[in-house]
Formats: sequence, C-alpha cells, structure tokens
Amino acid sequence: MDALMLLGPMRFQRTLGVSAGAMVMASYLAEQHKYFIRVARELLGAGEFIRFSAAFSDEGVMNLAHLKRHVMVHAPLDMNALEEAQRTTQAWVVMTHAETGKAMYVQPHANAWLNALVASATLPMWTRGQVKWKEDWVFDGGYSDPLPLDKALDLGGQRILVVRTRPSGDHITQSTTDYLASWWFQDRPGVNKLFEEGHVAYNDAVDRLFAGGDGQGRSWEEIAPPVPLSSDSMRVGPTEVMSDYRLGLDAALTWWSRQLRA
Repeated sequence: MDALMLLGPMRFQRTLGVSAGAMVMASYLAEQHKYFIRVARELLGAGEFIRFSAAFSDEGVMNLAHLKRHVMVHAPLDMNALEEAQRTTQAWVVMTHAETGKAMYVQPHANAWLNALVASATLPMWTRGQVKWKEDWVFDGGYSDPLPLDKALDLGGQRILVVRTRPSGDHITQSTTDYLASWWFQDRPGVNKLFEEGHVAYNDAVDRLFAGGDGQGRSWEEIAPPVPLSSDSMRVGPTEVMSDYRLGLDAALTWWSRQLRA
C-alpha cells in the first residue's frame, strides 16, 4: 500500500481491512507513508510486543495493550486526515463476534479507530482473546472473513483490488493452534466451527480470487507476494518484517506496471 500511495495515490470508493491489514488501510487513507512498517519495526525491536514468557498473563504472547500505548504516544494516526478521507471513501474494519463467530463489519470514526484496530487484531490463544467493541465481545476478523470478497461485492463493488499477505492460489490447512482453539471453544458452536472448518472456507475464497471475476461484469485482481512471507509466524523480528516489506513493494510495483501496459 505504501507503493500505491506514492504512485497514485489510488482512490477507492470502499475499503475493507482485516486484522493487521486494518491498520494498513487506516494509514493508507490518512496518507501516512511507511506508517505500518515503522510501528512494526519499533514494536518488534523493543521486545515488549511478542513475549512467549507472557503466555499465561492477561495479555498473552502478543501484548495489544502495549501496541495501543505505543501508537497513542509514539505513532499516532492522523485522525483529521483519516476523517477527511472518509468523506469520499467508505472504510470498514472486519471483526468476529466472540459468541456467534459471525463476521462484523464496522465503520469507525474519530477516536473509535484505535479501538477498532485493536479489536480486529485480537487473536484467540495468542493475545487476551477478545475485547469489547461497544456492546459486543469480538476478536480478529481474519477468522470469520479473512478475504472479504463477498462483502465487497455485496457493497456494490465492480472492480476490486485484493491486497494479500499470502501467495495467490496458496491453500492452508488446519493449524495446531486452530485445533486447540476448536477444543477450547466447544461451548460456542459458531466460534468452534471457525477453527474446525475455517481453512476450508479460506481455500474456497482463494480459488474464487484466482478466477479473477464472476462472469457478470464484476472483476477482481490480487496484489500478493510470489513466495510465503518470512514473518508469517510468532517468531519474527525487524529483519524478517523488513524483508517482507520489500517483497510487498516489489509485488505492488509489478502490479502497477501491468496496469500501465494494459
């Protein structure tokens, strides 16, 4: 998105952000170049954000309270610019309802943005597990709708750009964490299903994306890395994040060059 910000910036009628992608979306709308990579490197470099020794603490391995404090004090989002952007671009953050497992699509404004970003990135088993959004308990939107193509179509999208962190066409399997979470949430059938069958739904969405359209005049494209990211795990540092950032820049530039030739 940093590449598109400098080359365009591209203007969108609507945007949807999921998990960490919600913060990328917010910084793109606010036109804060290199915002996400700066925050990621600072947090990982300090060693306070991800700590396996804190696995059984209230915050868990990934300390979202620390993330929120860091952003508020050291890397505030430009709320005025974000609010101005929302005059012409509708922005949704995807969350998962902690009781039903259903996807929620919220449109944060003003000071609600930071709470929405934390809510969308709250990982069961790794962070505090769930946070309060208004009257609902929620967690990471990536579990209920990691690739919100259907939502984009429901909102009226005709030409859709999907920016991803996994290679195009790449399938996943049920992870060990998902298996444990499915056991942990046996008392919540809707949430349990996300962890038991979520990888199947994800792979179906991947295959639909790969098709590039639906034959009804609606089309979509992907900007995706050519190989799996180095930072796609909890054991990650500034070096891995920077390597993936460069990979993302290259993927975006490659996509942009194809648009110029089209």
